[in-house]
Amino acid sequence: MVQDEVGWVLETIKSNYPVAWPTDDEGDPELYRINRDEPETLETGERSKTIELTKASAIGASLANRDTQPVGTEYDHRVETTISCRLEGVTGRSGEFGRIDSAAGFEQLVRYIQHAINAERSYPTVDDVGQDDIGSVAYHSLFVENETDLSHEERDYFRRDWDVRFVGFSSLP
Repeated sequence: MVQDEVGWVLETIKSNYPVAWPTDDEGDPELYRINRDEPETLETGERSKTIELTKASAIGASLANRDTQPVGTEYDHRVETTISCRLEGVTGRSGEFGRIDSAAGFEQLVRYIQHAINAERSYPTVDDVGQDDIGSVAYHSLFVENETDLSHEERDYFRRDWDVRFVGFSSLP
């Protein structure tokens, strides 16, 4: 098994979410996590890259880039792995069917999700470092960066994209 940075980001968002996970009155999630590489919606197990945004908002993640650079005279590499994240939702104001009540509510959702990721910014432990030497990376830091707000393009649709960049080292056996 290889390290799964995408799965780690999505699991970390839920496990480190600073308040109770958003649910509706029936207890159904109002925020779904989507692994866009598999594709799979983690809350339902459905194989899909998208959900109906009137049902819930969605945070999706996928592998964007992996860059390796040799370090020193041995078989060591500096590795940067970049995960692309996208948060989407639609407004629930004025009788609309979405789950976002305002621009401020969407901004709060963004900040909660990024806080959950940033809580692990020093020495994030991604899956099985050390169990499978080939390809395993010991990450020493991560950064949330390149945030882009695309909400202004549509009146009732909110969207924010950003990257999570992991930095670490791997050694070939």
